[in-house]
Amino acid sequence: MLSADAALEIAGAAMREAAKQKQRVSVVIVDRSGATRLVVKGDGAGPQTEESARRKAFTAVSFGRATSELAKGLNGGGPSIADIPGTLFLGGGVPVASGGAPVAGIGVGGAPSGDLDEAIARAGLKAVSDRLR
Repeated sequence: MLSADAALEIAGAAMREAAKQKQRVSVVIVDRSGATRLVVKGDGAGPQTEESARRKAFTAVSFGRATSELAKGLNGGGPSIADIPGTLFLGGGVPVASGGAPVAGIGVGGAPSGDLDEAIARAGLKAVSDRLR
C-alpha cells in the first residue's frame, strides 16, 4: 500500500518537475484497486488533463507497466487491451511497485507529448523509490 504521505511526496516532486519543464499538468495517483487517492491539477492545466492522468494511472497499476511500454504492443485489427474501459495507452502512466508487485499508479496528463508526461511521473516516483521494497 502507498501511504498518503508518500502520495503527497510523489505529487509534489512531479509538480516541481512539471514547473521545471514549463508544463501545465495534472497528476493523479491511484491505489492498487484503481481508486483515486490523490489529484493535483496544476495552475493552467487544461480540463482534459485530470481525466487523462487518472486513466493513465489506472492503466499503469492495472498492468504493472508504464503506459508508453504498453502502447508499443498495441496493433489494430481487432479487440485488444485498449478496449478495456477506463484505460488509456498514451505515455504518462507509471506503476509504483513494492516487492515486485504494483501497489499504485501515477498518471500525468497535459504536456504536449507522452514522453514529457512520463518524465514528470518518473520524477515523482523517484522521490519515494528508496523507500519501496
